[in-house]
Amino acid sequence: MYFFFHLITGIILGLLISDFLKDQRWLIPCAIGAVLPDLIDKSIDYLLFPTTIGFGRIYSHTLFIAILVLAAGLAIWKVKKDPDLMAVGVGIFSHQVLDVMWLQPQNWYFPFLGPFKGAGMSDYFFVMTMRELKNPLEMILAILFGAAILIMIYGIKIPHSVSRTSRVVSIMATAGALLLCIISGILIGQGISHQVFPELGWVKPEELIIGGIVIALGAGLIWRWQKNVFEASK
Repeated sequence: MYFFFHLITGIILGLLISDFLKDQRWLIPCAIGAVLPDLIDKSIDYLLFPTTIGFGRIYSHTLFIAILVLAAGLAIWKVKKDPDLMAVGVGIFSHQVLDVMWLQPQNWYFPFLGPFKGAGMSDYFFVMTMRELKNPLEMILAILFGAAILIMIYGIKIPHSVSRTSRVVSIMATAGALLLCIISGILIGQGISHQVFPELGWVKPEELIIGGIVIALGAGLIWRWQKNVFEASK
């Protein structure tokens, strides 16, 4: 998976947990945790192992690190009522799931199955940057993420008390949620049928299934949000 899909997944999980626990503190650290493994491992890989490993899935992509952060985060959450580290752990684990790390057992279960395994790429950063820029899904997600940030910054100026505006937004959100459900079903069906979408960077059937599930969760969040908007407009 690529950067913005990881980020959006972290945001979706953060919103779901925040909504379930009625605690908004989960959102930002969960989103950070979802992209943290790539930020850490790609930096370490580039600086220390550019010609020996060179593919960006090492220490922060291991199950050991995910369990360690989750365990420490759970203890701090229970004792100090601070969910930040726990939320980061959830994000890290989501990243590993999206990267289907169990298909790379020697790396995911490191150090129990030996050293990391991978092909050296001295131009790794250039190759991955070009793949990111050529990925249409990533560009769409980047635009949506930027738009969401702008709405958060300037949205308070929108007159929420206007009933007609709220109803229009609710209808548009409902249509968007239904569209995402359809896309989710197609992706999951294609994954079950062992199809792939290499043009989107999804080269394993498992990635389509997991990606479809994430999109379905996003559709559920939009549906819940639009219901709140519609009720507020009454």
